[in-house]
Amino acid sequence: MLTGGHSTGEESPRTETVSVVMATFNGAEFLDEQLESLVTQTQLPDELVVVDDASTDGTQNLLRAFARRAPFPVQIVEQPYHVGTSPNFEEGIVRSTGDLIAIADQDDRWRPDKIAVMANRMAREPDVLMAFSDAVLIDAEGKQIGGSRWRVSGFSPGVWRQMALDPFGPMLGRQVVSGCTMVFRRELVPAISPMPAGVHPALGDIMYDRWISLVAAAVGPVMTIPERLIEYRIHPGQQIGIPAFRLRRGTPRLALHAGQFVANHHEKEGRAEYYLAHLHEISKRLEASDLDTGDSHLRLHLGAQHLAARSAIVHDRKGRLRAIGRQYRDPDGYRRFALGLATALADLVR
Repeated sequence: MLTGGHSTGEESPRTETVSVVMATFNGAEFLDEQLESLVTQTQLPDELVVVDDASTDGTQNLLRAFARRAPFPVQIVEQPYHVGTSPNFEEGIVRSTGDLIAIADQDDRWRPDKIAVMANRMAREPDVLMAFSDAVLIDAEGKQIGGSRWRVSGFSPGVWRQMALDPFGPMLGRQVVSGCTMVFRRELVPAISPMPAGVHPALGDIMYDRWISLVAAAVGPVMTIPERLIEYRIHPGQQIGIPAFRLRRGTPRLALHAGQFVANHHEKEGRAEYYLAHLHEISKRLEASDLDTGDSHLRLHLGAQHLAARSAIVHDRKGRLRAIGRQYRDPDGYRRFALGLATALADLVR
């Protein structure tokens, strides 16, 4: 049984088509449950595009069998060799045709009204380029182990309210969007594709959902949907999951703030420069795709300004306290683009 609440009864006016994009890799254990939850949607998707990452466990056979019985078109792309999560989702996104694109993981389950709720909310606000919902947490056996993924991620009601006014600030300062909870408009595709690779050597390539959410928030607005529209499965074999899940489950705010003190100053400098490079990349992409506006330019400029200041703090031992104080007092500093006092103190002690 799906959990997380009863159907709201919302039905989209069907003015926009919906593509579901899924990436699979050796996901046979839970894949049937996810596919079945797509079939039981109150508003069926207009298509499902699945990109399989050279699975060897029977996943491809399950997908082919599903395609034969599905009540909507299913396109299956079988990669000749393993390429990773982000390239697979990118392939599916580019191949999809819907006005709205909903991302699906192979091991979750969707509540029956997920597509209807999200498509209907998006239809009400055509300027919104991306929306994302909350989720219930389940274990490998499908039993509920957490009432809210947002809570575990430290995404509190206060941050929800901030998101309504300024989505880019919270998005840059923390990871709040899981790909499996997002729906975005096709207008974003020219800006997000191709996914950036090798932008900065400090860290690996940015994950697809982090990248899409930052691009969408730079353009704005972004819609938060508090209903728990999916069951997000936590299990040993998942590729990403939730880092430090047990600690986050018990004390999410403490875990989030404590994480600011873990990295040393070299890691902090590298991460700041990493995101600074990605903001410059977003600026170029928005300009090339005609999505840039005066507001998006200002958001990116202020975010980059804060990241550059934090990168410089590492080398300014004598003036560090003064520089951190300036960034904390500045409304476009730590309180907008980071975790406020926790991040400021972490920068000070490092």
